[in-house]
Amino acid sequence: MAKRKRQSTTAAAAEATPEKSEVPVNSNKPIAVPTTKLPLLPAVGNLSLSDSPVGGINFQVITGSYEKTLHGFVVTIPETAAAETTETDTNSISLPATFADSFLFTAHTAPIETLSISPVGTGSGSGKRILATSSADEHIHLYTLSSILSRTTSSTKRILKPSSTATASNPKNKHLGTLTHHLNTPTALVFTPTRSKLISAGLDGQIHILRCRDWALMSTLKCPKPKAKPINYAKNYTDGYGPRIETFSSEGVYGGGAGGVNDVALHPSQKILLSVGKGERGVRMWNLMTGRKAGVLMFGRDDVPHKFGRESTKVEWSSDGNEYAVAFERGVVVFGADSKPKCRISATPVSKIHKIHYMSLPLTLTRPGVSTEEDEEEVLAVSTEDGRILFYSTTLPKPASEDETPDIDSPTLLGVLGGKSIGMVGRVKDFATVKVSRKLFVITASSSGVVRVWELDTTEDREIKKVRVDEKEVTDRQVGKLVGIYETERRITCLGAMEMEVGEEVDEPEEAVEENSDSDTDDDDDEEE
Repeated sequence: MAKRKRQSTTAAAAEATPEKSEVPVNSNKPIAVPTTKLPLLPAVGNLSLSDSPVGGINFQVITGSYEKTLHGFVVTIPETAAAETTETDTNSISLPATFADSFLFTAHTAPIETLSISPVGTGSGSGKRILATSSADEHIHLYTLSSILSRTTSSTKRILKPSSTATASNPKNKHLGTLTHHLNTPTALVFTPTRSKLISAGLDGQIHILRCRDWALMSTLKCPKPKAKPINYAKNYTDGYGPRIETFSSEGVYGGGAGGVNDVALHPSQKILLSVGKGERGVRMWNLMTGRKAGVLMFGRDDVPHKFGRESTKVEWSSDGNEYAVAFERGVVVFGADSKPKCRISATPVSKIHKIHYMSLPLTLTRPGVSTEEDEEEVLAVSTEDGRILFYSTTLPKPASEDETPDIDSPTLLGVLGGKSIGMVGRVKDFATVKVSRKLFVITASSSGVVRVWELDTTEDREIKKVRVDEKEVTDRQVGKLVGIYETERRITCLGAMEMEVGEEVDEPEEAVEENSDSDTDDDDDEEE
């Protein structure tokens, strides 16, 4: 009897003691705090959108990591908070964004190299998208992602341990299959705007064009391998340590290069493809109508300064297709439709370039003093090693007189996100943009595992300031405000984002993820074959 009484006393004390639950703060790092049990949510039929934990602005962020995992989480920002977020004082900033993990699983057997999210489909499966990921294991995995966010989704869900499969982590996600046609690491994945084809490029020097309807390989473009370099023994063996490292390629081919592809860019007309490769200071142009090489543009020192680097790393088309940008290790060169340099960009202070991306911004943000918000300007966003995203105008200002020529080395810096001036340091490995409810958000990912969500502020006239960074005076005009910070606790290598819609999930057949619009693809398929 005494034993039973002791047990009942212990149980009563346990009921009276508040339980500890993990509650994330704004940075979403869970901390144990004493709380009482929360009441259950009402039934879905009685839950209004305003009371839902997913009400407001919602989008999903997906990250790949060195730890071979894919991590997806939903960002929720209240409509009023997104409009009223300001610095309350000099020492505190309100971060209204909340984060809820949607999946976390081990996707590859090697660090993830890149990922790509397809556009929204036009058929019956328009609520789903296709996610393609690649890794150093030479495989490309394909998944379906739902863009429908349930009204009963928790806004504070946290997954701490990765699962083995996508379905085990989230039943809404399904693994479509694996593509194994590359012989080395796939470095670039691009979906066409109609979601009819997937273009993949890799370090094996091959560019593959696949049809998303049945994932059939339609065409293969092969980049030529560089010729073996003659070895100058007097130069390479001067110190008696053997040949220099430069004579070995990334694939271990002695005296020659691998011909690998670093990045590709698809023209808005879907008829031209640009590629940049390993060990080359140039761009290759491909005709997708014939499936053959259309031309090669090699850069001299007059076009690309030697200080920019030896290799083209990234390439990007503008939305109208009238210009394209080529990124190097420490600079970017923008070329016009005639393939002549239009402007050259070098970050100040000098920093390594990680990614470039064209995006449209309202003139109220890029050109202070303009009253209209409907007119937009396309700018080039550049992410750097020192934690900044720089927004440049690729249109050079007109010279004061007709006799003067514009200086292509002095592009206009329109704004900055992050950097040492506001204490945001660490390389911006990748970034993505999402436009929801006429609000533009920029999501940045750091190699340290920190994901930051910025809202580009069009309501305030931000002044251009001169600040000192590393004993140098640089231009600093912060054009956005920080609305959320998320710690993934994994070293991020790539990032993607997509808008989410609030509703109820509807079961759809597997064919929903395939492109059913034959009228848009049959003509192109015949021409490419």
